[in-house]
Amino acid sequence: MNTLTEISAGTYRIDAGRSVCRLVATHAFGLKPVSATMALTGGTVTVAEDPERSIASAELDAASFTTDDPRRDRDIRGRRFLDAANHPEIGFRSTRCRRTPQGWQLGGVLAVRGGSCEVVLDLSPAERFDDGYRLVARCAVDRVAAGVRAGRGIIGRTVHIHLDLHAVPVAARS
Repeated sequence: MNTLTEISAGTYRIDAGRSVCRLVATHAFGLKPVSATMALTGGTVTVAEDPERSIASAELDAASFTTDDPRRDRDIRGRRFLDAANHPEIGFRSTRCRRTPQGWQLGGVLAVRGGSCEVVLDLSPAERFDDGYRLVARCAVDRVAAGVRAGRGIIGRTVHIHLDLHAVPVAARS
């Protein structure tokens, strides 16, 4: 069952050291897909008593973009694509959480290199750990709508994102 109600209400910090963002894009001509990773630098998940009022945020380090090709990595981190020197952070902020017939979805705004676009994350069931939860979310992003316009004719528009997050409770302050 795909449900947020299995997670205790409260605020959770994304443990950047145990979380990862994986990306997959294809060449425009359908050639071999390119897989990459990016490091999460932080974020929070607040699960409300009413799960549809839950919110989340996450930040990625644009300079951490890594594939199996160092030359490609420099190009993607560079001025034409992510422009990590001028826009070091890629951010997500949720605007809504809803249950659909297929499961829970988290909608929000993805901010990349000074631009932004709407995205919808499909959430997988949470997995309980001793110190928190493993949360998995997937989405497809139109990179051109997100502000990454370079590479037409080389890279397909759609980038598939897979977030594997470890969230630990934030201690309540007294």
